[in-house]
Amino acid sequence: MSDVPPEVITEILSRLPVKSLLRFRCVSKSFKSLIDSPKFIKAHLKQQQEPNPNANLNLILEAHYKTDNLFSLEFTTNTSAQHHPKKLDHPLKQIYGPTQVLGSCRGLVYISNNMSDNGIWNPSTKRFRRLPVCKFDRAPCKQGPGMEQICQGFGYDRTDEDYKVVTIAQWYYPNELKVVSETMVYSLKFGGWKKVQDCPYMVLKEGNGTCATSAGGALYWMMQMELSLSYSRLVLVGLNLGTERFDEVPLPKNMGKPLTFNLAALNECLCLISGYGTCRNGKNLVLDHIDVWMMRGCGLEQSWVKLFTVEQLEGRQHFSYLRPIAYSVTGREVLLEMDKRKFLWFSLEKKSLKHAKVSGGLDTFDSFVTLGTLVPLYYGGGDEKDGKKGVEEQDDSVIKEMK
Repeated sequence: MSDVPPEVITEILSRLPVKSLLRFRCVSKSFKSLIDSPKFIKAHLKQQQEPNPNANLNLILEAHYKTDNLFSLEFTTNTSAQHHPKKLDHPLKQIYGPTQVLGSCRGLVYISNNMSDNGIWNPSTKRFRRLPVCKFDRAPCKQGPGMEQICQGFGYDRTDEDYKVVTIAQWYYPNELKVVSETMVYSLKFGGWKKVQDCPYMVLKEGNGTCATSAGGALYWMMQMELSLSYSRLVLVGLNLGTERFDEVPLPKNMGKPLTFNLAALNECLCLISGYGTCRNGKNLVLDHIDVWMMRGCGLEQSWVKLFTVEQLEGRQHFSYLRPIAYSVTGREVLLEMDKRKFLWFSLEKKSLKHAKVSGGLDTFDSFVTLGTLVPLYYGGGDEKDGKKGVEEQDDSVIKEMK
């Protein structure tokens, strides 16, 4: 190996899966130093984000109504093959309830049992970091109890090269017609929570923010325009993870009047799914079709591009919810999650749908794309020494490796 130029060794190693790299750390001190270096971790991450015809698509499934409820699912290059979910061993496994996945970004996953039992986990390296409890300054209520609603998100801030957890809490006081909002952000790079701009919009439901890192890094939600108990129009709201400020994002032109809105991320870009229909089947909305829009740019109206339209399924099965998950390894198909129950492959060329073959008997679930990366939990991508120092001095959270 001494005759092989160092840059060639680096290039070869950066194309290998994490499992192989963790073994190669034991080959020599020079290999360990190289593989653990921030520069190599970035190069390896970039390789994992590039289209690779020989790579598989990896998902985490959060099954509903199960105690041991997290599964891994690997889609091979053969989209017609049968795929089997496998139970996922994770550091927050509990016997009395399910564990939630609240976000996935660049190989790191934010998992939670409750507000005081959560953390950031890298499933590839088995490293886990427990987060300190997020404490809010709840505003006083003069008359009667208020209703609390909390939504969270996890994303990457390209400006500071930092991974951040966002928690938005809102308290509703019907007797006073009052809404109080508070937003906290946890920095993985500096190891602590801090209060940022209060959310000036109304959270509609407890849901995860959609992470899009293509334009610097932001989390997005559909919210109500006014921070009040009276109804107002829906708006798309983004929290810029660099400035840590909320902004309304213009919707695409010529959308018509959709009946439903949903958000997703595809190749790190924000997608808006607008659903159209004219009738209702009992209590369930039956859509005619959905349009999938992608935001390519910095949140301007002209940044939106319509990717494709999916017509309603023929026959007895109808969808009321579709969400794009990821491109196939060839880039000619898109994996769609249907009604949180099954997966479909949509052909971009033929404009046709086919069912993805998944066994396992999961009734309902949420799915999250994961990458196999070496991204550590003690720095955001900058200087390793400074990052470690920040964690040790400012944060008493636990960083451990699962055996």
